[in-house]
Amino acid sequence: MKKQFNRMKQLANQTVGRAEKTEVLSEDLLQIERRLDTVRSVCHHSHKRLMACFQGQHGTDAERRHI
Repeated sequence: MKKQFNRMKQLANQTVGRAEKTEVLSEDLLQIERRLDTVRSVCHHSHKRLMACFQGQHGTDAERRHI
């Protein structure tokens, strides 16, 4: 019986901990998160394009235009 009580107490403490972490974000924080998502997206696409350039995929198009 005591083990069950301690287990229930532990589960209740975990639930309370989760509730505190899921607080509603203020409008300022939401705006910052949106900006960060945009920056992440730009960085991701730039990285992909740079890697493609280093591998020579986009370099051939530019060379064809000059010839």
